[in-house]
Amino acid sequence: MMAKRSWIKWVGVLLLALTVAFAATARTGAYLDEIIFQEVATSGAAVEQLIAGDIDVYAYPLGDAELVEKIRASSETDYRLGYGGFNDLTFNPGGPVFNNGNLNPFAVPDFREAINWLIDREYLADEISQGLATAKYSYLNSEFPDATRYRHIMDDLEDYYATDVDRAHAVMSEVLEDLGAVKVSNTWQYNGSPVEIIALIRIEDNRMNIGQYVAGLLEEFGFAVDRRVRKSAELSPLWISSAPMDGLWHFYTGGWVSTAISRDQGTGFNQFYTSRILPWPLFTYLTEDMLEGMVDGRGVALDDLWDTLDKLYNRDYLTMDERELLFEDALWGTCKFANIMWLVDNASAASFRSNVTVGTDLSGGIHGSQMWAKIAYFENEDGTPQEGGTLRVATNTLLIEPFNPVNGTNWSYDQMVVRAMGDTATGMDINTGLVWPLYFDRAEVAVQEGLPVGISDGKDWCTLTFEDEIAVPTDAWADWDATTQTFITVGEKYPDGVTAKRKSVVYYPESLYDVPLHDGSTISIADFILSMIMTFDQAKPESAIYDEATVPGFDSFMSAFRGVKIVSENPLIIETYSDLYTLDAELAIDTWFPYYDQGPGFWHVVTLGILAEELKLTSFSEDKAQTLSIQWLDLTKGPSISILYDMLMTAWRTSYIPYEPTLGQYLTPTEAQTRWLNLEQWYNQHGHFWVTSAPFYLEKAYPTEKNIVLKRFADYPFESDKWQFMIDMRDERWGQ
Repeated sequence: MMAKRSWIKWVGVLLLALTVAFAATARTGAYLDEIIFQEVATSGAAVEQLIAGDIDVYAYPLGDAELVEKIRASSETDYRLGYGGFNDLTFNPGGPVFNNGNLNPFAVPDFREAINWLIDREYLADEISQGLATAKYSYLNSEFPDATRYRHIMDDLEDYYATDVDRAHAVMSEVLEDLGAVKVSNTWQYNGSPVEIIALIRIEDNRMNIGQYVAGLLEEFGFAVDRRVRKSAELSPLWISSAPMDGLWHFYTGGWVSTAISRDQGTGFNQFYTSRILPWPLFTYLTEDMLEGMVDGRGVALDDLWDTLDKLYNRDYLTMDERELLFEDALWGTCKFANIMWLVDNASAASFRSNVTVGTDLSGGIHGSQMWAKIAYFENEDGTPQEGGTLRVATNTLLIEPFNPVNGTNWSYDQMVVRAMGDTATGMDINTGLVWPLYFDRAEVAVQEGLPVGISDGKDWCTLTFEDEIAVPTDAWADWDATTQTFITVGEKYPDGVTAKRKSVVYYPESLYDVPLHDGSTISIADFILSMIMTFDQAKPESAIYDEATVPGFDSFMSAFRGVKIVSENPLIIETYSDLYTLDAELAIDTWFPYYDQGPGFWHVVTLGILAEELKLTSFSEDKAQTLSIQWLDLTKGPSISILYDMLMTAWRTSYIPYEPTLGQYLTPTEAQTRWLNLEQWYNQHGHFWVTSAPFYLEKAYPTEKNIVLKRFADYPFESDKWQFMIDMRDERWGQ
């Protein structure tokens, strides 16, 4: 009898073990049950909390050598180095006399350029950053491939802009005298008053010491310096949101992060040196005519600099030799224009408890990683992923600007949260900067014969071919008529036909339309079509949501775009034709997945913002919101929520379909009504309108407490261990 019971007992144990094992392999979605974000003002305090076990992850990059050593020395903590962070001085280009009558010498490019000779970058890297940084003389990151390709250009720039205080003072003095300033008793004066420089100095990291160092140099030169030492959330309304001519600041200690290894940095110049990408007053103020009459350090005129930067952005070159010439002009030209002056590339530590694994990117660390939350779990004793648990994540600031996918916050601290609760069509490889398919099965890339495009070994989901000519089909969509709300075909826009340098074909599975959204809806083709429409509509003056801040970026896009065609609706197959290509075929695909500039946006959610903007109640962009004195749209909190709820009620009562002449072909009133009902139920439960498809959903944002709570989305269809292979190979580097 005892033997029988023992046998039954062990069978039960075996069945239980098999059940647990099967459940572990079959689990989908996040390993974690919950993520709670909180704000910790200083890195020193965060490190102490991490070691004590009060938090599990400190997402802000640590660049302080003493704090990194504390993390390394503790058995309770671990870290990974990232190489994608970089610091700068951002200058206010307004003036040279602000609206308030104060002088701004930084409005003059020669003055900005002279700061290169004033500052000792090696001191910043070796002393202030304690060796965890490399002196940075241009936009190129010293750890990325283009810095290796163009080392000879970088060397010339470093020689030309090496510290030379006497030269700096001579140029700065000449500019000030030309502006009417005089030096009295070692103090620069303008209209009888001292010239005061307002320095915006970030407090959270080494930028505090960098800002104090620069302020000291300017005081030695003869300026009065008003040092505004603050957190990012306190300074962003000054340097990002104010009009340059308001005169609220002169320079800001900036910091940026590349969220993945940039395999082609040529596309980044447009963001920092033109008005084409960022719709902020600081950048929309920039105009091409500011370059007239300027010559760079080689004596080359800058008249064509914007054209050069756009060619790099659109890969408008046929050979690597041609690309090198464009890079040379871009690097010298932007260092001369110097609205942004680069200081150091950082090697920073992403830190966490020793029993935690997160998807730290070799470039972006944690707060810049696109994959951090998709590869996040507590470890069992044997190192395997543990199911469940609450991960407590701290960073130095949260909820800086409004969350909306079209033109909302792009702060890396906010985007860290966005990436946890929103998917793109791909997964970004944290080790290489390449991508892997998530929502689609495979892709084909064809490029014009002779273009410098390659493909990595082992990428069986992507194929690359070369063709003598790539003709764009006449029935592809080439443009948008905002009046009729219909697409303009290639045949209509290009009666004589048009060719493209690249063709991308993306194949989605039939199961795509079964993928659930957080509110109970499922993905539909309408989500893709609205994403296509929004690419064009905001930049069309005839549109009810026209936003002039989007025009420069749209013009740049259209200079290369040739057409898009939906070959099949189910399964979804999309062809895209463009003169824009990448050096890596895997990065040359156009998925049209509904992920906008600042996050995921499905048609019913984005439509609420469209309706509110049509009524001039909210705006997707900060620039337009300021111009009209209306709310900058926020889907997660604040005054926008009640406005969006009113829009939802209007849409629900009418089974509203946006851009009905086009989207009505892909969406029925019944389908629209279902989405509106789902969204209302979601709002009633959660009090916000952030709805996506992702492993986590937004439970609640607490702007006063600076807390954000995310919960596991149980219906997320992808395996929990889908991206585990990246952890297994994370010490590998590209080409090594």
